[in-house]
Amino acid sequence: MGAASRVASESVAPSSIERPLKTTLEDATSPETTYCIYLGSLVTAIDRVARIPKLIVESAANCVLSSSTSELTTHLKSKSIRSIKAILVLIGLLAFSVYILPPHRSALALLYSFFPGMTSQLRQLISSATPRYILAQAPADILLPHLNAAPSISTKDFDMSEPVDVSSDAVAQYKIIPTTSHLHSLRAALDSYNAGKPGQMQEALDSLLSDVIPHVHRDHSLISLDQIVYYALIKERGGFAPFIHWDTDWLQFPGADGFQIWYLLEENDEEGGNMFLANTDDLREDDLPVGYVPFESDRILKATSPDIPLKIFSNLTESGLEFQYLDMHAGDCLIFSKRTLHMSDPRPWLAGKPPTRLALNVRLIIRDKDEDAISFWPGHAYQKRFPMNSGLKSWALKQAKQANQAMRIVIPVQVSRFDMLDFLKSPW
Repeated sequence: MGAASRVASESVAPSSIERPLKTTLEDATSPETTYCIYLGSLVTAIDRVARIPKLIVESAANCVLSSSTSELTTHLKSKSIRSIKAILVLIGLLAFSVYILPPHRSALALLYSFFPGMTSQLRQLISSATPRYILAQAPADILLPHLNAAPSISTKDFDMSEPVDVSSDAVAQYKIIPTTSHLHSLRAALDSYNAGKPGQMQEALDSLLSDVIPHVHRDHSLISLDQIVYYALIKERGGFAPFIHWDTDWLQFPGADGFQIWYLLEENDEEGGNMFLANTDDLREDDLPVGYVPFESDRILKATSPDIPLKIFSNLTESGLEFQYLDMHAGDCLIFSKRTLHMSDPRPWLAGKPPTRLALNVRLIIRDKDEDAISFWPGHAYQKRFPMNSGLKSWALKQAKQANQAMRIVIPVQVSRFDMLDFLKSPW
């Protein structure tokens, strides 16, 4: 307050000085000089008055710092506690949305939709962590001698005129074809897809499928692109499934004809790292999706996916499993029926050198000609985990209700070609 009063009194001084100054120097000083002196004094006074609020604030701050340090500390602690509480509430709401709401209505679904770059990074992290978990649960060491001795297959080993049977009950039907002409467009489309723009990828996949379709048939008849429905494009780097299986996703579409493609975009930095195909007479045309899992005492467990044990073999030889390594190069495309056993090459993981290869993997459901619906079972575990599967279930049940369908074990559901392309996004 003293500083403010002093500045205020100083700001009045020019008026009292001005009069004697004018009287004493009246004869010797010109009017212009007198005006300049007055103007300078006025500017100084205005500057001092303008400093008053700043001095008041500084004086108040000094008082607070000198006399209220404990109060300030208490205030900061209070704000910290409120911030922590707010964070805990947000975490609680997120947990509620994840575990209570269906996946396609949860906060994570919004995250996937509005932050595609973050979603792509998250998918890569999950893809990189999954093999370590799988190999920790079911060590593949007992497979190594058989994998290392497995013959390799490439485009040279297949008759390009011989189509792959992709009927629902077809077992171990596959071939590798050269499709290098699509390599550039698919690489460019992947960058766009990771940025949340799927249009270019859809066009690139349709172009690829136009060259793939002549190599497949069902019931000895060809299919058309209009009959195809894409399901769950996997496009992460590295081999995320180092265990023997055929994909459990097909369980959602009972009786559906279909196949998969595995397109190599970039080769591994070192030898190996692609995939193995496995064959055994034990796999039947009416088996549910199954895996062959190594466990203690070198035994092999045949189990459905998820894990329902079906049979135990005393060793790998008894299971009848034989392996072939895919000697594929960038631009090669593997076509295989849904009941084809396959696995990512586990050897790089076991050697502590995760594979760096990049491939596209997508499943292709074949609708009946002139039909826009597919058969769907709304009871798979994936429908509680992934937004697309959850949304598909909700959409199917809604259609069943509208059609007054009482038995809802299998529901005919209408889908378009790209509705199910991304398992983290639901169009419903």
